[in-house]
Amino acid sequence: MSILDELKQQAEQLRQAQEQDTETARREALYQEKLKPGLKAILNYLEELTEQLKAVNPAIHHDYTLPGLGLLKGLRQRNYTLKADTKDQTKVVRLKFNCVADKEQTFAVTPQSQAIETRSFLESQKMRYTEWPIRDNSQQIVVNNFQLQASIEIYITFQADLEMGAIKMATTNFKDFVIDRSTVLPQRINDQWLDHLGHYILRKNENLYCLEIDESSKESIRMRLEAEKRARQEDLQRAIKREKLEREEKERTSLLGKLKNLRKR
Repeated sequence: MSILDELKQQAEQLRQAQEQDTETARREALYQEKLKPGLKAILNYLEELTEQLKAVNPAIHHDYTLPGLGLLKGLRQRNYTLKADTKDQTKVVRLKFNCVADKEQTFAVTPQSQAIETRSFLESQKMRYTEWPIRDNSQQIVVNNFQLQASIEIYITFQADLEMGAIKMATTNFKDFVIDRSTVLPQRINDQWLDHLGHYILRKNENLYCLEIDESSKESIRMRLEAEKRARQEDLQRAIKREKLEREEKERTSLLGKLKNLRKR
């Protein structure tokens, strides 16, 4: 390698290192200024919420449909646990709780293919169960019995996304056996948003993002929309008038030019 190539390589390495330092500094500033306050607000709110839920233990129920076992009604929500990666530089907050049946039940599952699916599902959900088959005269399995007290683990996770400058939210098994993902802008996290989060966790609101709008707010929005519509109409009328004047000016100028040409002739 020539000395020039070697110097170019060193210069490129320095440039890349400087860009990396700049990007690291940008992300750290973004975290400190926006994401950290939002995550701390969520953590503090959920700490107080879980403390009160443990003291009151309200009766919150939800229904789940389990493969092969069918609809299980009235599973009770309880056992709230809150964790964060660190207290001072929080980047991940996770709330865990369970929906639990009030007693053990026995389910007869058939055919064998359905029993295999049920077994796989229960193991994926880390549910304890007892299983025993019933055979016919030919010793072929005709029914698989599953005995268990259904307990479904639910997670709500908040995580800093330094790339997007937002907070990622994921709910696992909350409404069904799926993971719902969404993104929360840190500036949206205020007392109203946190209160709505609490209503959502307690299943008093179907959707975290459907904030109820009171009548005064609706009227304010309606008036703002009407004002914007009037402003657009006025802008359109001014544009039409301006275009008309410009067209008339062009026609006048063109006519004057023709008259001058005629005079020269």
